[in-house]
Amino acid sequence: MGQNPFNPSPNGPVNPQPGSSGPSAPNSGQPAAPGYGQGPQPGPTPYGSSPGAGQAGAGAYPPAPPQAYGQPAGMPPTGSAPKKKRNGLLIGLIAGGAALVLVIAAVVAVVLVQKLTPASTEPGKATTSVAALRGYLGALAAGDADKAKRYAKNPPADSPTLTNEFLAASVAATPITEIEVVETMDSGTSADDSATYRIGATRVKGHYRLTEIENVWKLDSVVADIDRPRSWGTLGVTINGMTAPTSKFALFPGLYQLGTGTSLLEFEHPAFTLDEPTGLGFSFAGPALTDAGKRAMITKSQEWLTHCLPIQEMNPKDCGMNRALAPGKTLATGTLKRVVVTDAPFSTGTPWVADENPKMITMFSYVEIKVAATDTDGGRYLITESVTTAVGTINGENITVVFTD
Repeated sequence: MGQNPFNPSPNGPVNPQPGSSGPSAPNSGQPAAPGYGQGPQPGPTPYGSSPGAGQAGAGAYPPAPPQAYGQPAGMPPTGSAPKKKRNGLLIGLIAGGAALVLVIAAVVAVVLVQKLTPASTEPGKATTSVAALRGYLGALAAGDADKAKRYAKNPPADSPTLTNEFLAASVAATPITEIEVVETMDSGTSADDSATYRIGATRVKGHYRLTEIENVWKLDSVVADIDRPRSWGTLGVTINGMTAPTSKFALFPGLYQLGTGTSLLEFEHPAFTLDEPTGLGFSFAGPALTDAGKRAMITKSQEWLTHCLPIQEMNPKDCGMNRALAPGKTLATGTLKRVVVTDAPFSTGTPWVADENPKMITMFSYVEIKVAATDTDGGRYLITESVTTAVGTINGENITVVFTD
């Protein structure tokens, strides 16, 4: 017979499989172990001990190690150690998540506090570009030029157009209202912000460059620097009623009205709007004659012609008449007579303003004149001459005219 697969030793006790409840194994011819299959069986064996444990004598079962339910014999028991590792990982994840939530909550709280507590808009205290721009535009709306200049990275030079009195008068005539600055998040030390507002009834939009200097935001420029146009010449141009400087000047954003200081001249577009601290929108065009100025030029030219006609000189000064008698001859006193042939002289002329001197008006118009004269020797002269060019000079409400040709 072969060996018992459960106990290869022929003389050793047969160890039944745990949990076996079937009939006894067949007798192999070997004496049975004491107590095996004989007599009344002992009561239930406590978990973790073999039958007969603690009894002396051969055949006693050695104590078996405790086994987990369903675990194969001979395998190490699976305990709670892996559960502890999983629990530790879970606790770590929970703790990390809680920390992240606290960080997010802190950030949200900071943002909410910032929104609930806006940055100061005062000059020198504005810690955001938006706050600085709001403060600057607010100062303009209040007519406070001194405060508005304090928002500049480099304060502008003094100018009669940058005083509190001038700005206040301008704002009183055309208020700055409904200021809305576009919300932006600053990144770095420079920003390009924009705002919309009303200047009088006109809605405008301006763009502004700002720079952060020692945690305070400043506007790169708060005024528009303008060179006086050459087309103004020496004319006493006014800006919102004040005589403009004779060279450079500066203006805050706003609505401005140009004047010429005389009813004889006007700007084609006298009103202009600066919606940001640049020269964009400023009118560099020169003035032109008004209808009153045109009529005055024609009338004064006719008056000057009337003045020139009776002068007893062949070449009267500033009359555009330059005729001569025969060489060596002298005009006999009282013999010169001029008659205008052209009907309504200068009435069809078109006067215009000189390019770089708006005080000077030029008008071309052909005026034919018949001249009769006698020299001291009795020689008689019949001459045809003409006047073609009239030049006027404006001085306030007056205009003087001469003929150059």
